[in-house]
Amino acid sequence: MKIHSRYAMTGLILAAAFAAATTTAGAAEYTIKWGLTTRGDMQHKYGEKLNEVLQKVTNGRVEVKTFPGGQLGSPAAILEGVQLGTIEGYAIPADFYVGADPRFGEFSIPFLFRDAAHANKTLADPELNAYILSMAESKGLVGVGIRVAAESLYFGAKKPLKTLADFKGAKLRVNATPAERARMAALGATAVPMGLQEMITSLQSGVIDGTMSGISIYTNFNLQNVGKTLLETDDTLLVAFVCLSKKWLETLPPDLAKTIVDEARKLQPWAAEEAVAEGIELRAKWKERGGELIRLAPNEQAELTKLLKPIGVEVTKDNPVLKDFYERIQKTAAKY
Repeated sequence: MKIHSRYAMTGLILAAAFAAATTTAGAAEYTIKWGLTTRGDMQHKYGEKLNEVLQKVTNGRVEVKTFPGGQLGSPAAILEGVQLGTIEGYAIPADFYVGADPRFGEFSIPFLFRDAAHANKTLADPELNAYILSMAESKGLVGVGIRVAAESLYFGAKKPLKTLADFKGAKLRVNATPAERARMAALGATAVPMGLQEMITSLQSGVIDGTMSGISIYTNFNLQNVGKTLLETDDTLLVAFVCLSKKWLETLPPDLAKTIVDEARKLQPWAAEEAVAEGIELRAKWKERGGELIRLAPNEQAELTKLLKPIGVEVTKDNPVLKDFYERIQKTAAKY
């Protein structure tokens, strides 16, 4: 009788454990689909880190599922999904949000910041940070992060970009902001607006001659098979804007929505540190695969600076809203 009772008790314990495990595995009441066009970079890891945090602080009520490499569509399609509430989260360089607010295009202005460290200090300024994160709420985007994702590196496919003369007449992919178009014009290159997936095939087929992207694009998409040389000029940073769908957040219990937004915003310092570590790691990987990183000769770097420095004023002077935002960034940057 005791033996049967022991077996029965054991069976009940095992059944309870199985039920608990099953409940835990499928317990999330809410899922954040994390839209990405990149993969394996800080923007990707931001979603994974947020999942880890939210699973803990919400006791499993909220989970984040990442969809890298454009699985949820093109940048424009993902942005639309976030605004409609069918996609809950998005991380991509700020340039891609110009359709929602043209001020995001200012982050592609050359020499906006001295370097990545200066940019992150400026973007962490409480007043500026709050302003930027709320900048597109009226367009359905609740900002939760604004940090440098990477330094931009120039890349030529069939012909490496090693001198300023190499830019003349080259067709280079851009994200279509006025600042990027002006930069290419100043360098004597042709700006070709293009998405990431299309860019990779276009480099291989010769439709475009090169691009300017972060190190994660070159390494994670194995572009060392297309070209070996990356040119560092320190002129433009890729600043990632991370957001959640306002429409989706409004469907949640208010306290839970606040928790999600607050916890996502707390990850901003982590994201900045992760991007730095990632840059070091991926640069080493690029070299291990036979790639090289080069710089312009000092006189050419000085000439490039002279060519590109005026772009910020040029692309914002005729629009009071853009001009005001540019001056706000400049004033805040001067503090650091």
